[in-house]
Amino acid sequence: MFSLNFQHSGWINRYFSFRASTPITLPEPYLEFAEEDFTEEKFDEFLYAEAKGNGMLYGCPVISPSLLNLAKKLNFPKDKGGTILLFLETLFSVALIENESLISTQLDATPITYQTRLLKIILLALRYYLPGSYYRIPEDIPLPELLAENETLNGALKQLEEVLLDSVTLQGYSSLGNRQNNFAFSKLYFFLLWARAKAKNETSEPATFVEMDKKLREEMIIIFAALIWADDYVDNTEQQVIDKYIEQTELQESKQNELTLRILEPVKIEDIQCSSTSEIISRYLVEQLILLSLIDNQGVWQERELIEKISLRLGISSENLEQLYLSVAEFFSVHNERLEFLKNNNAAQQFQDYMNDKVLKLVRKNVDNIMKEIKETQELSELLVKATTKPLTNEEKQKVQEQLMDVAKSIPALAIFALPGGGILLPILIKVLPFNILPSSFQDEPHSYQELSQ
Repeated sequence: MFSLNFQHSGWINRYFSFRASTPITLPEPYLEFAEEDFTEEKFDEFLYAEAKGNGMLYGCPVISPSLLNLAKKLNFPKDKGGTILLFLETLFSVALIENESLISTQLDATPITYQTRLLKIILLALRYYLPGSYYRIPEDIPLPELLAENETLNGALKQLEEVLLDSVTLQGYSSLGNRQNNFAFSKLYFFLLWARAKAKNETSEPATFVEMDKKLREEMIIIFAALIWADDYVDNTEQQVIDKYIEQTELQESKQNELTLRILEPVKIEDIQCSSTSEIISRYLVEQLILLSLIDNQGVWQERELIEKISLRLGISSENLEQLYLSVAEFFSVHNERLEFLKNNNAAQQFQDYMNDKVLKLVRKNVDNIMKEIKETQELSELLVKATTKPLTNEEKQKVQEQLMDVAKSIPALAIFALPGGGILLPILIKVLPFNILPSSFQDEPHSYQELSQ
């Protein structure tokens, strides 16, 4: 069912008009494609990093001040605009660079202007997200002119607005709040798969990829159900969570009813299937499982063993599972304001404490190696010495933080924890390193040497 929001329509037209004159700044990893071999594995790798960093993978979008200001400038819906804008920015930035990269490898390829390429992606999005609709929209007219004058295009864009409002965001949450639809990432991913196929001149229809997305959503519900049935009992909170997930799938009512009836009975590991062979999808599934294990607000975080079994069934090794746990914990540390629904949650706190304790023990075990690497990093050593006598500038503090993370990456035992942002590792490094090497100027609040060495 579409939202009754036509009176506030036109924002997606304003977005494309803005992007027609102001090209999207591509995420840094994608710029490396100028010198890389183009493979779907690499595309997936960079997409995964992008969607994880901006929270889309977790259903917890990170709305930066600049993004929020742009949403206001373009008069996006007040409550949901930031989340929808993040979805559009991710989709079009990734689709544009992938399209350009794939087409550039074709021998008969002719240069395509940015606006022409943007129009092509817009038309692909309309075909994909408005199935069964057909629009005769000329491609030889400049995009700004089309957006200003073409009624057919603008009618289609208004329909697209309604689709995004209903499928990307969640009712009851604002763009300043916590959540988006947990399946919004798959909605983006399978569109990109189809866009890749079209760039390679394949004849696949969007319906094929839409069905792949639907199949994945069914499978995700069964996987989620296996987790909540771990103790052979489903309490009211767990039932409410899984019911919400089923509703978010946007599957036909008959299929939703079928899933509802299926999960009334215990779901075992052997019942789990995943039709997608993509590693990015396997990671996405497991990280959703980790979140679900925290959301149900049990008195204790107890699903680790079951998650490991499910992960192995999905082709995720124990080592890679450890990385996924860390990436979730890292996101918690950096963007805890996006996770207010886990506030005062015992299971979530135990998970975070477990990960912090794990990192703390490893840092203490490797402190001698860390100190050795610090001494061999000239600029870092000089900055730390300077900090013992006078305050560092904000720029210098940033350099120290970045180089400390580089030091951590050079130590095998810590490399897995040196994720972008350093949300877990950096505070622990600051706490454990000797006070005379890293003084309290790096702390939010001054601490004694005794406190730091405990």
